[in-house]
Amino acid sequence: MQNKPLVSVLMPCYNAEAFVEEALLSILNQTYRNLEVIAINDCSKDNTLGVLEKIAAKDSRVKIFNNDTNLKLIETLNKGIDLCSGIYIARMDADDISLPERIEKEVSFLEQNADYDIVSTNFSTFRTGKKKLYPHVNPSKFEDIQAFTLFKSCVCHPAVMIRKSMFSRFNLRFEEDYLHVEDYALWSKAVYLTKIANINESLLHYRVHGSQISTKHEQEQLENKKKVFIIHCNHLGLRKDPEFLDIYASVAESVPKESSFEYLEKCESFMLDLIDLNKRKPFCSHTYLQNMLSLHWLRCCANSRLGLKVLKKCFSSTLYRKENYKTQDYIILYVKCIFRMEYKKSFIYKLIFR
Repeated sequence: MQNKPLVSVLMPCYNAEAFVEEALLSILNQTYRNLEVIAINDCSKDNTLGVLEKIAAKDSRVKIFNNDTNLKLIETLNKGIDLCSGIYIARMDADDISLPERIEKEVSFLEQNADYDIVSTNFSTFRTGKKKLYPHVNPSKFEDIQAFTLFKSCVCHPAVMIRKSMFSRFNLRFEEDYLHVEDYALWSKAVYLTKIANINESLLHYRVHGSQISTKHEQEQLENKKKVFIIHCNHLGLRKDPEFLDIYASVAESVPKESSFEYLEKCESFMLDLIDLNKRKPFCSHTYLQNMLSLHWLRCCANSRLGLKVLKKCFSSTLYRKENYKTQDYIILYVKCIFRMEYKKSFIYKLIFR
C-alpha cells in the first residue's frame, strides 16, 4: 500500500450531539490517514451541526453536508454514496466508536483480495456510561457468510468498508422497500454477485441505547425481512407463498409462529430440505449450514411453547447435534420448556435467552 487509496467515511448524523464528537474523533485518529469524512447532517434539531463544524474547523478532512429536509437514513446513505470521492467507502454511525486500526486493516484486506468488494469486522456492544463490553463474533469466511446470510445479517453495517465501484457495477443501492433491514437486503443481493468477508477482530464499539423498539416497528421489520428472504428464494428456487415465508421467518427468528407439533415439523422439514438442496446444488459451506441449523432447531424447540413434551421431538430429529450445544443452551431449553416461556424482544431477554 505504498500509494494509499483515499477512503471516504460516510457518516449520517441526526440528533447525535451527545455522541458525534467521540465517534468522529475515533475516525480522525485512525492509523490510516488518507481519508475524508462525509458527514451528512439530516436536519438535526440539537447541536449536532455545531459539533461537526467545530471539528471541521480543525481538520479539513471533515466535509459537512446538510440535507434541506429530513431524508432519513436510506436516502441519506444513497446521497452520501454519490458524494464520496474515495475508492473505498467506510460506514460509520454517529454514536459508535471505531478502534484506531479499523480502517487500515479493512483497506489492507481489500487491497490484498481483489475478488472481495465488502469487508466488515467483529464488534463489541456497550451501553452509555458502562465500561463492560459484550463481544459479538460473526463468521469470517465467505462460504460461512453465505450460509448465515440466508437468515440474518452477519455484516456489521457501521463497521463495513465497500469498494465504491461495486454500487455502479452491480446497480446496487439501499432501498426503501426494505425499511429497517436495508443493509441486510444489500448484503443478501451482494452475496450472489461478489464476495464478502469479516475480519476476525473486534474493531468497533457499538452503542446500545436504552430505548426499546416498539412492537409496531418490530412487525414492520419482520415483514420486510420476508422480502429479503424472497431474494434468497429466487436464487435457490424455493417457494415464495405467504405460508412458506412464515415458516422461513420462524426458522430465521428461531420462534415458531404457531405453537403446535405440526408447525414445528414444518420448520424442521424446511431446514432439512435446505440442507438437502445444498448437498445437491452447493451454495454455501455445508458444515456451517448444518451446524447453524442445528442451533436454530434447538432454539425453535425452546421457543415452541409446547412444554417438556417437545424434548422427545427435539432430541430425535436429525437436526439435533449434541456436539454443537453448550451447557447454557440446554439450561435455556429446559427452563423455557418447563415454564412455556414466550419469546420476548427485549435486549436483556435476548442476551439471556436468545
